[in-house]
Amino acid sequence: MAEVDGAVQPVLIPERRWYDALLSGEGDDPIERWNCKVFQDLNSPTASTDCWTWTAALSEDGYGEFSLGGQKARAHHILWALEHGSPPAYVYGPNGWEKVHLGHLCHDRDEACAGGSSCMHRRCVNPEHLALQSQSENLRAGLAGEHERRKTHCPSGHDYAVDGFKYTDPAGKTRRYCRPCKSGQRAAQFVGSRKALEVAA
Repeated sequence: MAEVDGAVQPVLIPERRWYDALLSGEGDDPIERWNCKVFQDLNSPTASTDCWTWTAALSEDGYGEFSLGGQKARAHHILWALEHGSPPAYVYGPNGWEKVHLGHLCHDRDEACAGGSSCMHRRCVNPEHLALQSQSENLRAGLAGEHERRKTHCPSGHDYAVDGFKYTDPAGKTRRYCRPCKSGQRAAQFVGSRKALEVAA
């Protein structure tokens, strides 16, 4: 059991070599190594929000990385794990089993942040800024949906306003469809699932 989305719920916690190494204290002091890679002063790019900024290696999606026990760990998991234990991977809640994220509350509070891999909050390792969130809550709190809606072009660079359509999938969710990218590839699976198909504005 763990507190996820503000409520105590059943969780699944996998074995992690980095967590075992953190508790064992073998080799160089991991916390000393970890501290050397963090800004916790007024020179930090996020000092005004009390974030502790990770200054070392980053993953492709912009989170700090820290090697421990022969395994890469998310840098913001380290201090949080010392107090709360190894983070769960899944939670059983109202929506069944969902992935669990160690969400950044500093990002959730920042309405001006567009998110994405360049988001400075992803580098924050202050344990006071973290909370366990189900995947659905993490997406909602992080304004990921709004970030997607603000996009004007598909990943290939096509203008949605010129080349795109909105459609409703079989589950009832409205999605955007890039005609040049999908023509002849996925068009067949959309047949009968479009409701009020319209050019994206």
